[in-house]
This record gives sequence, structure tokens and C-alpha cells, in this order.
Amino acid sequence: MEISETPREGTETILLVDDEEILRELARQILEKFGYKVIPASDGETGLEIYRSEQSRINLVILDLIMPGMGGVKCLDELLKINSEAKVIIASGYFIDGSTGATSKAGAKGFIKKPYILEGMLNEIRRVIEER
Repeated sequence: MEISETPREGTETILLVDDEEILRELARQILEKFGYKVIPASDGETGLEIYRSEQSRINLVILDLIMPGMGGVKCLDELLKINSEAKVIIASGYFIDGSTGATSKAGAKGFIKKPYILEGMLNEIRRVIEER
């Protein structure tokens, strides 16, 4: 049995965009427990509005892929128009062409599978935040 690395804590600010209130709240609680500051948004339009006004303090965006309205793909495109260097992780219960390949082609820096698995989620967040 492989012993995995314990997820490290962080102090960064994460914009969490997810239309499912239960998942958004669960992720918020997990992230705050591990030291992150979380700004929740219930849809892509709200997420973009928050990002435009708070961009300087947002270190990472976790973006649900499938949402009503704008949706995650369009929201990702708009985020990258605002800041081409934005660190965005796609969160989805659906695999997209092997998950990481398609998300990186779309401009995202990472992928988190839903339902959230604590260790994988936290490790992916640290990987993307620390990426230069």
C-alpha cells in the first residue's frame, strides 16, 4: 500500500464557482479548514463579476464545468480574457477527454474530479498555486 503525502495547508484566496449549493458549501468548509480564504459564487456570471473586482487578491479559481447560464467553458474563456495568466482548476463529475488534456487545451491549469476527494483536491490546489 502506498502512503500518500499529507495535503499541505494554504493561506491563499480561492474563488469557488459552483451552482450546486451543497457542493459549494462542502468545498468551502474543506478549504477554510485547511487555511484558505474562499469567495463563493453560484454561477459563472457572478464569478466573473467577483473576479473583475477582486482579481488582485484571488490566487486561484475553482470552476464547475457544467452550470446553467454561462457555463464553465464560457466562464473560463472570459476569465482568461481578463487575465491570461489566471490559475483556474476545472471541477467536474464528468471526464473530459482524459480530464487534464482537455482542460489544459481550454486554458485551465488543473482538474478536480467530483465528488471531491479531500487529498486529491488539496494536492491539486497546491500544485497549481505553486506552478510558475
